[in-house]
Amino acid sequence: MPFRRLIAPLLILAAGLACGGGGGDIRWGGGATGTLVVRLGSDSFPGYDQAVVSLEKVEGTLDGSTWTPLGTVQATYDLMALQNGNSTVILPAASVPAGTYSQFRLTWATKNYANPINLAAYVVPTGAATGQPMGMPTTTILPGPVTVPSGGSATAQLMLSGQQAVQARPGTSPYTFQPTGQAFDTTKVASIAGKLLDGTTPLAGTEVFAETLDGSLTVPTIQRRAFTDAAGNYLLEALPASTNTAYYVVAQPGNAVATYAAQAATPVIVTSASAYTANLAFSGPTAPGALTLTLTPASTATQGTWGELRQTLPTGTSGAAILIIRSQTAASGLSQDQVYFTALPPGIYGVAAQRSTSGAAPVTVKAATTQAVTAGATTTTTLSY
Repeated sequence: MPFRRLIAPLLILAAGLACGGGGGDIRWGGGATGTLVVRLGSDSFPGYDQAVVSLEKVEGTLDGSTWTPLGTVQATYDLMALQNGNSTVILPAASVPAGTYSQFRLTWATKNYANPINLAAYVVPTGAATGQPMGMPTTTILPGPVTVPSGGSATAQLMLSGQQAVQARPGTSPYTFQPTGQAFDTTKVASIAGKLLDGTTPLAGTEVFAETLDGSLTVPTIQRRAFTDAAGNYLLEALPASTNTAYYVVAQPGNAVATYAAQAATPVIVTSASAYTANLAFSGPTAPGALTLTLTPASTATQGTWGELRQTLPTGTSGAAILIIRSQTAASGLSQDQVYFTALPPGIYGVAAQRSTSGAAPVTVKAATTQAVTAGATTTTTLSY
């Protein structure tokens, strides 16, 4: 039944209590130990004002089979409050066995630690006054690696992907949580920050992507995503910092009244675990159109599906590349999945969809032809699996 939104101060209080009593100092006998801090962060989720989950504990494995307790969390988080560079410590410094942790296992809680009258997990769709229940898995495993040196310290940052996490489905629980993501060593990741402006006017609530491309510059992959704040600022954190990795920062602002053509910044060449900057300037807003993507057959309860729109965009001094300008999770029906892209500037778009099953590698399906979107109209297209 409907319930009121989670109040931010209560969420912060619950997280604080968890940090105060849950992490502790785990004592180990016989083997070498080190100190580990665990952080939790999230990508943005289009279509939702809140995505609330409750977390019981975190474990790690050194050998791929034996799980080591890292700490009890017992806290409730709004994942939308953890995106845009707002990741938070969920387990403070604790003594753990030294070595390289190849995987981390999150156990989700069955109670709301911030407000016991609310559900342990729910979402608030954009603009809604109340939340909707969200079905949860028992556990989620995120791959590493994160190395804790003997006698030293490390910080693991657990980042949840925004690709398919909140899936709308028919049935008794209208939404399900299908989290994927990765654990990162914070000494081996970079961040990209910047501002989105139309002249001097900040563009708030715009989703920003950090993408990489394959060698042919034709297959983009979103590595991190976040919504700009009220001042138009964004921060994309936990970006792997391998030598000379090029990250393409892309955004396409828009609302029901006016929209802008997508822009891509000059590629950010990441050479170290440092902070980088990429600003985006927009002008000439136009009346928007829309596109509806239908996917058949409908995904199963263990699958996650999302749609993508792509365009060839200039990227500063480095020419042009095919880049993802919009990515949204599909809503599943009884016979089909559907993605409704709004606030699109008139133009030509490449349409694609991805569907994953139980953590398997996603399969990409591209339309045989591109689609034209015109102002004030909705274009429809269908892809089949």
